[in-house]
Amino acid sequence: MQLVDVTLPALRNLAVLAVVFTLLGFLMPTCDNTSPWWRKPDLSTDLCWAILPQLLYKFANTLMLIIGVAFLYGITDPVGLERLFSDGFGPLAHLGCFLQIALYLLGSDLVMYSTHRLFHSAKLWRFHAVHHSSEHLEWTSAARFHPVDQILHGILADVVMLLLGIPPEVLVWLMPFNVGSSALVHANLNWDFGIFRYLLVSPVYHRWHHTSAERGGSSNFAGTFPLFDLVFGTFYMPVEQRPDLYGIDDIHFPKDFIGQIRHPFAIRDPAQASKSRRAESERVYVTHP
Repeated sequence: MQLVDVTLPALRNLAVLAVVFTLLGFLMPTCDNTSPWWRKPDLSTDLCWAILPQLLYKFANTLMLIIGVAFLYGITDPVGLERLFSDGFGPLAHLGCFLQIALYLLGSDLVMYSTHRLFHSAKLWRFHAVHHSSEHLEWTSAARFHPVDQILHGILADVVMLLLGIPPEVLVWLMPFNVGSSALVHANLNWDFGIFRYLLVSPVYHRWHHTSAERGGSSNFAGTFPLFDLVFGTFYMPVEQRPDLYGIDDIHFPKDFIGQIRHPFAIRDPAQASKSRRAESERVYVTHP
C-alpha cells in the first residue's frame, strides 16, 4: 500500500463531506448561531486530525486486525485468509449478511459506549480531552481523537466484533456509514430527529455530550443508538432546550495538532494535576433525571 493510496481517499472523503455539510448549512437551520464551518477558528487543527492520523490507521488497522484473527484461528493458507475476509471465523460467522451488519452496529456501539465512559474517567480523560477541546463544534471535529483514544475506543470495538465472527468485509462495507454518521452527529444542525430521538443519535443529542459535565457532558455516550444511554441511565435530552457552550475547562490546553498529540504525556504541575483529576473524576458521576 502506497502513501497515495491512503491520502487520496482521505482527501476525497473530506471533499464529499465538505460539500454535503456546506449545502446542509445553507438549507437547514443550525443549532448554534455561529460562523460556518469553513470559518472555524481551529479548522486547521481539525483538518490535521482528519488527514494525518489516517496514514497510520489505514495502514495498520484492518491489516493488524486480520492478522490477529488469522493467528487466533490458526489460518495460514491463502484460501483460509480469503474465507476470513469474506465469511469470518467465530460464533457469528454463519449468520446472514444483514444480520451480521445489524449485530455489528449494535455490538460495536455497546463496546464503544463502554470504552467511551472509561475515557471520561480521571485516568483516561487526558486523552479524550483532545476530542472535547473544540469550542466550535462542527462536523470537522469528528476526527479529533488522540491515537490512544482511537486505538482503545474505536479499534477495540472492531477487534471484538471480528473475534465474534463478523467478517472484515462487513467493516469495509460499513465504513462510509460510520464516517458519515460520526460527521453528522458533530455537525452544527438543529436536528433532534423528533419521534426517532430514542432510536438514533442526533446532532443535538450528541452536542449535549460536548457541553460541561454538570449539563450534558457526563451523558449521551452512545455513538449510534441512544438505547444504551437509556438502559444505563445516561440519557439526557431536555425538551425545547439547545446546547450552546462547548470545550474543556483547561485554558492551557494547546490549540495546535502537535501540541494536542503531546499534551496527554506532558508533565504537569502537581497542584494543577490534582485539581484536574478531581474535576475529571466528577464527570462520570453526574446524573440527570
